[in-house]
Parts: sequence; C-alpha cells; structure tokens
Amino acid sequence: MHASRRLFLRSIAPAGCFAAFFRNLEASAGPPEPRNEAYWRLIQREFPLAEDLVYLNAANVCPASRLVLDCHQQFLRDFHSNPSFQNRDKYERLQERLRAKLAAMLGAEPDEVAILRNTSEANNAIVTGLDLKSGDEVLITDHNHPSNDDAWRVRSHREGFTVRSVHVPVPPTSRAQLLAGFEQAITPRTKVLSVTHVTNTTGILYPVREIATMTRPRGIWLHVDGAQSFGALDFQLRDLGCDSYAASAHKWLMGPLEAGVLFVRRDHIPQLWPPVVSAGWADDLKGARKFEMLGQRDNPRLVAMEAAVDFITVIGMPAVEARMRALADYLKRGLSRVVRVRLKTNLEPELSAGVIKFSLAGIDTAKAYDTLYERDRLGIAMTSSGDAEGLRFCPHVYNSFEQLDRAVSAVRELAS
Repeated sequence: MHASRRLFLRSIAPAGCFAAFFRNLEASAGPPEPRNEAYWRLIQREFPLAEDLVYLNAANVCPASRLVLDCHQQFLRDFHSNPSFQNRDKYERLQERLRAKLAAMLGAEPDEVAILRNTSEANNAIVTGLDLKSGDEVLITDHNHPSNDDAWRVRSHREGFTVRSVHVPVPPTSRAQLLAGFEQAITPRTKVLSVTHVTNTTGILYPVREIATMTRPRGIWLHVDGAQSFGALDFQLRDLGCDSYAASAHKWLMGPLEAGVLFVRRDHIPQLWPPVVSAGWADDLKGARKFEMLGQRDNPRLVAMEAAVDFITVIGMPAVEARMRALADYLKRGLSRVVRVRLKTNLEPELSAGVIKFSLAGIDTAKAYDTLYERDRLGIAMTSSGDAEGLRFCPHVYNSFEQLDRAVSAVRELAS
C-alpha cells in the first residue's frame, strides 16, 4: 500500500465502516483506470441500487454507498441512544474534521468553508447576504437553478436592484461564445455575476476561470453554483478564482440528503451577512462558520458527509472524473447515432461534463419519460418545455457500460 494512502486511512471516518472496502480495493485488478471494469465493479457493488434499475439521474440525487449509509446509521443510533450534551460534544470535533477535508478537496482553507444543508441554502446565503441597493445589477444566466435565479429576482422585487439574464445558446458553439455573452452584458452597475458551473438543464460546463478574469479586475462578486461539479470534476477553487461556491452532498458526492457546503473567499467573508442567526452566534466567529448558525443540526449527518468525502477521496477525484467522463462520452455518442435524437449537450469535454440532455423528434417527452421507466426501468429526469426540453441522462461511477448500452437500446426502440 502506498505511503500516502496509509496516511489518509488514518484520518478517515469510523474505520470499521471502511475496512472491508479498502481490502477489496487493494485486491482489485489494477488501478482505477476508466476502462478497468474489474475495479469499477467493486465500486458498483457498494451501492444498494435495485438490480433491475438503470439509474441515470446523478444531477438530481445519487444513491449513497453502503459505507456511507452504515456510518450514518451507526452515529444516528449513538445519538439517539444518548442525546446528552456529554455524548454530543464529539460532534464539534467531527464537524471541524469534516471542514478540513472539504477544504482539502475543494482547494480552499478550512476557515473559508461553511457546512450547510444543500446548494439552495448556500446559494441563498449569497443572495441574501450581499449588500445591494437600487441601481445595482446582478447578472445570471438562462439556465441557472431557481435558487440561483428566482432567489435573486425575489430579493430584487423588494429592494429595487436589477437582475438581468445572459442568454445561453443550446448547445453553445464554443467557450468563446459563452464568454462573449458575459463580456457584452457587464456594465459599470454590475455588482454580482452568479453562474452555474455545470448546468442541470443542458449540461453546459462554464469556463469559470476565464469568467473570473473578467469579474475580479472590475470588483464584481463571482458566485458559482457547483451542484453538478462537486464530486464530479477534479478542480481546485483557488484555481477557478470565484468569490463563492455552493454545492450539495446528495448529488455527485454520493452523500446524505440535507448536507451541503458554502465556500467564501477569505477576504470576502466580512462583506457577507449571515443568513440565519441562532444559538452559538458570536461576533467573533472565525471565518465562514458565521454562516452555519442554523439552530440544532442533524449531527450524525455530518459523519455521513465525511464518509462520502472519504469514499470519493479513496478512489481519487481524477479517477472519478475520468470514469464519469468515459461513461458520459460513451452515452452521448451512442445516443447521437439514434434516429430522432437531438443532443442538447456538447460532445466537447471543455463544454460538458456528466449531464446529458436530448430530445426525440416527433415523440412526446413526458410519454417517453414514462415509457422508459415503466417498460425499461430507466431512472432519469426530464424537462417538459423550453429550449432545454427533453430527457436527461446523468451517469456516475455506480453505472457500467453494459447499463448504458441498455439505455441506448431502450431509446432506439422508442424512436423506431
């Protein structure tokens, strides 16, 4: 076993949850290369998905591995068997350990990380926390999530600043086209640019690093909704250059529901008001901790989130992204060969990640969605109208190429 792996194993969540998994990984047939099916079968076996289900909806909710579920249950039982202050004291230490691991994974400092309940709550911490006034301007995009779109509009109705949406081509022709849309939209009144790293609608991967080179010299706050990149893409926030970033544990990280993360750049933390003030608040709270004073939390859930971080770290984010991209590319190319399929997601890796959207010419989307689940047991998502209308497939590490063949065959049968 490599020395760095041994060092990491000493820091993981409750070792009993992971011992068998690590033994199996070490005995697997070689490294986690994208096409090493022996390795990825070991990963797939850790998920309690129904055998007849092909689950392709990572952009909405991912299943948690048995390891994560076991850790969660272990601490849930511990909490409720002894909810005394003395027994619960340990969760403060565990929360700080999780914070350090999230910071390492994201390429941030622990004091820049707040542990919240999901991306929506983290997005709203930025929406409600920034000082904005009448005459100021916030730029969003056509395909932002409602928590990074409608939330801005609701506040603007009350306070009088302007929200403008940058048009998103479907699919975009290039990164330059995406960047040009922002360059043309920015004005001297622009105070915030709030964008999605990877859109859940059509799977566009935005060039955040290049966007940051536009916003930072102008003093524009760049917020990134990372719901579809956290746990899917290997990146470091210090390289992206954004001022804040929001994400959830229950999507690509394959963690528990109602656990999330908010990053705020250290020198920007004093500019942001806390979204909630409850027990534990103090004026001298260190760093991003001031954004997580939300009242009583589900402490065992924090351990489950740590287990999810450990699970994905053991595999390695470069390997996770490579496997996810191999699956997504295989699926996109298979779908593109089906008559009637119109891909709304780019094939180019610099413009896409794991979210795949397509429509079927002449076939009602809602009917196709129902048929693919009821007849073929495909767990997917759909958009019923607009330029993002269509079916959405999102594969992750618990999927196999054989499952993707089954999914493409089901679409081909539907289109024939």
